[in-house]
Amino acid sequence: DGGRRRREMAPEPDHVMRPRVYDELEASARAGLDPCAIAATAANYYWDETLNRLRAKLYDAPFSVRLLCTAIAGPEGGDALRDAAAEACAEFTAALPPGFRTYPNPPSSYHSTVFHTANPSDPRPADEAFIAAELKTCRALVAATPALHVEVDRVVLASSGVLLVLLNEQGLGPSPTDDLRVRCRAAFPDAPKKQATHVMHVSLCRVETAPAADDDAWRAVMQRVDSLSARLKGAKATLRTIWHVQEPRIAVCGDLEEGCVVEPMATAPPGDDAE
Repeated sequence: DGGRRRREMAPEPDHVMRPRVYDELEASARAGLDPCAIAATAANYYWDETLNRLRAKLYDAPFSVRLLCTAIAGPEGGDALRDAAAEACAEFTAALPPGFRTYPNPPSSYHSTVFHTANPSDPRPADEAFIAAELKTCRALVAATPALHVEVDRVVLASSGVLLVLLNEQGLGPSPTDDLRVRCRAAFPDAPKKQATHVMHVSLCRVETAPAADDDAWRAVMQRVDSLSARLKGAKATLRTIWHVQEPRIAVCGDLEEGCVVEPMATAPPGDDAE
């Protein structure tokens, strides 16, 4: 019957779903942040008296979280996008009401997650031989992936308190990220079921403390986010590096100072990627 046919239809492609998911993310914090999400974020950090700043907690097992992610870097607009995003993050944090506290990601770590071979909700401790085999598989996957030609869709603050740059493939068609995720799932069939889907996002900072703010103060924050979004919208970059990251602390992917092990991998050469 018609209902059965609908159930058996393949899910819509990621690039078709992307705008809807982005709309939902953009709308999610208009009425304020989710207190439960902020509390969950706060539980991931502690105040380091020596460094005089927030620091992410260590995972229980070293490097039990590993992932592939696209580096927001490179001479073809990547460095410029990274720098513009960092400036936007600084302006956002400066616009927050008194008492708010954030954990900013260092700009050199900016990335867009592709696939977790082991994630925080499903950590996978591994020995050197296992990781070496994982790296070999990942290099082959990335080498068969065209460069990403991305464009900023918008900047949003999610209700979870994360400030995000949301990306599309230029022209709004399928992204090499979408196909790489499918190939990663086939190459790592036992990888965690929870994975990034639809979105190509860059996390700039996380709100860790969020006192109650009145409507006018919060409206001003969201207006600042909208202003930053208008400024970055349409920025383009060609990204040719995908990292394999071993992450020792919660959500510090790409941060070398916090002990990440980052293995850069090059996408397919320009002559091979149908540019």
